Amino acid sequence: MNRIIDKIFIFILSIFAMCIIMHGNYFLVLFYVSIVVSAVDYYLLSRDRTEWGLASMKPQDAKEWATLIIETICMILPIFIPETIVLLPVIGYDIARSRNYVGAGIGIISLINVWKSAESMSNYVILYILAVTGLAVFLSVKSESLYVARREHRRLRDDSQEKSEKLRDQNREILLARDSEVHNAQLSERNRIAREIHDNVGHMLSRALLQMGALLAIHKEEPIHSELESVRETLDTAMNNIRSSVHDLHDESIDMVSSLTELAKPLEENYHLTLDIDISDDMQRPVKYAIIGIVKECISNIIKHSNNTNVDIRLLEHPSMYQLVVHDYGESAKSEVEDRKTKVSVGSVDMQEKDSAGVGMGLENIRTRAQSVGGTCNITDDNGFRVFITIPR
Repeated sequence: MNRIIDKIFIFILSIFAMCIIMHGNYFLVLFYVSIVVSAVDYYLLSRDRTEWGLASMKPQDAKEWATLIIETICMILPIFIPETIVLLPVIGYDIARSRNYVGAGIGIISLINVWKSAESMSNYVILYILAVTGLAVFLSVKSESLYVARREHRRLRDDSQEKSEKLRDQNREILLARDSEVHNAQLSERNRIAREIHDNVGHMLSRALLQMGALLAIHKEEPIHSELESVRETLDTAMNNIRSSVHDLHDESIDMVSSLTELAKPLEENYHLTLDIDISDDMQRPVKYAIIGIVKECISNIIKHSNNTNVDIRLLEHPSMYQLVVHDYGESAKSEVEDRKTKVSVGSVDMQEKDSAGVGMGLENIRTRAQSVGGTCNITDDNGFRVFITIPR
């Protein structure tokens, strides 16, 4: 847009010189020629590169060659038709853009030739054309510099956004890798405990059951036989419980109710805690780790920065998503929180981080964990710290 305004301004100044030098049909012809040449040059010079043409002495396409030829012809014309020197400002603007040094040199020669030989125009007119040409070159260089600066700004902005996206993806991968390491460590420890129970306690109970069976076969008199039968049933129950415990230890499932209850225990001393968990057992493991990590971060922020008296932690299951809400608030906000319990939001990611307490990294971790499982996150500090997470099922 700056280039169009510049060319219109230079063209208007050139018309003043045309009115002095030419009249009638010659004026109209030169007027339309200047418009056509200016429009054609503007079209041919619409490009992204800032240096081309004779700046590198290697025009690279037909548009570049056409621009150089048109500019050079317009600069040669004043040698034969002195009145066409009024085209110098308009063409000079484009020459400054195209770096057409040959055309610029010919233009200077044409101006000197007109200065020495022209009888139809005064020196003041030539000086006026020279001044307008200088202004055109200045505007051209300035507009080109502004264009390059804006393009560089867009490039830096795009690079910054791309790097931010890469950093966000890397943070997400790091969180997932850390959760995976924790999960693997838990499985390894569970398997070790299961083996210890199976190899030691299980074998000992099996041997005790065999011994009890032998004693029952030997002592059939009452009441010893009944007492031994009762002991055998107790050992059998213990054996079944051990087997069930070993099976549970091998299972990689995470009890969300017990996990969140354990995480929330530090809040019970200083806050009125409301813990509401209503989910099924089919929640995927990555979602469980994400929710546990988010709740842990929220509780840490509340303990460090909250001056309120109430904390609500709600994890609810809906037909298409899981909803997690963590909110600390004062007594005056109780009714408002109760109203919010029934609200569900499934929009795009809306992260409003008002980091007045200086916990920006914690909020970023919450957002990253939610996004790592395809969830949406909304964080506000209106009447306390409130985190609203939705995760698709």
